[in-house]
Amino acid sequence: MKSSSGPVRQFPLAEQARKDFAALSGDRLPDFSNTELTFRHLSDQRLLGTRRLFRLMGNPYLTRLMGSAGMRAVEWSLPGAEWMVRNTVYKQFVGGTHFEDAKESIAQLAKRGVHSILDFGAEGKETQAGMDASLDEALRATEFGGETEAVIGSVVKLTSLFPFEILEKYNDTVIDFENLAGTDLERGMKRLDRVCRLGRDRRCEVYLDAEESWIQSAIDQIAEVMMERYNGDAAIVFTTCQFYRHDRLEYLKSLHQRARRKGYVLALKLVRGAYMNKEAKYADKRGLPTPIQPDLASTHRDFNAAAAYCLAHREEIAYCVASHNEESITRQLTTMQQEGVARNHPNIRFSQLLGMSDNLTFNLAEGGYNVSKYMVYGPVKEVLPYLVRRAQENTSVTGEAGRELRMLDEEVSRRGL
Repeated sequence: MKSSSGPVRQFPLAEQARKDFAALSGDRLPDFSNTELTFRHLSDQRLLGTRRLFRLMGNPYLTRLMGSAGMRAVEWSLPGAEWMVRNTVYKQFVGGTHFEDAKESIAQLAKRGVHSILDFGAEGKETQAGMDASLDEALRATEFGGETEAVIGSVVKLTSLFPFEILEKYNDTVIDFENLAGTDLERGMKRLDRVCRLGRDRRCEVYLDAEESWIQSAIDQIAEVMMERYNGDAAIVFTTCQFYRHDRLEYLKSLHQRARRKGYVLALKLVRGAYMNKEAKYADKRGLPTPIQPDLASTHRDFNAAAAYCLAHREEIAYCVASHNEESITRQLTTMQQEGVARNHPNIRFSQLLGMSDNLTFNLAEGGYNVSKYMVYGPVKEVLPYLVRRAQENTSVTGEAGRELRMLDEEVSRRGL
């Protein structure tokens, strides 16, 4: 059981990891091209299987087929469809159907000094009964996180606890949280409050996902209420900023000033974002100004500026650089080194998705930095939309996605397989 008092994040590390860290030069940054270290947890058979999977995902035709026909095949319970998904993309990117099933994966990561953040991968629920079921799942995951040293947090998608149309209704208003009696918004607030309160009591962080811009303002207001309630002396509730939006850097800075004024610890997850195409279509269809950046370079610029801002205010902001971008992470590490910031500073951490960018995750852990994996779990049918997105991300043969396959090829060659 985690301590119920004191700082939330001490990041105890596996004994072998401690020995490895002790052998490192304090001046050397991680070598993200080190395939031997990156894949040392994979047997030869699993390494070859992983390479086959990434080669399959590199085929745009097969990925499109999986996205349309594959989803229908699983939904209709066609023979062999679920088995095929379970033994390919599901096996790579999902910890199990339940967080209990993910215990082995959690333990394997912990041996290498990597923590887990539990993320039930189902999409938002539409009914009150569905949202109550999502609440129960979030409470179980948070309780488990409080009992398990290798798990530091759980994830909540607000559309799993609040009706989407209610978040949309309140998005363009200043919410009067004192006068919500009897409303669906009040019911959602009570659900979320139970999760955040349990997170505080069990010393398990709660990460609130960002979503589409036409509900994000409501989510921002709700997140600020929860941070003010539960981040009085430690980072418990984390809100998320997506920097494909051109307004998020200024939002972060203004949020910091409000947190400082109200006296709570600001806790942030920094991401580039996941809704760009949907955002552009939504704005164009309604004749609205687009909320997204004019180009990818602007997204990179604001993401890096946000990470630099958080680093400069690290005693007031707890933050997670949730990125698969090597350049952004290297930039952050270099600045930490230049300013003499401890690698395991309790307010600074990094995170990647399970099954992706292991070269970043494990080399960061080996270097003594705080790092975690998003441990997505859930039944195949529930997490299928998530899996389709992962497969689509990996169709590119260039950039971050293509790097995965190139490194797998290098390790297979190094082992002489």
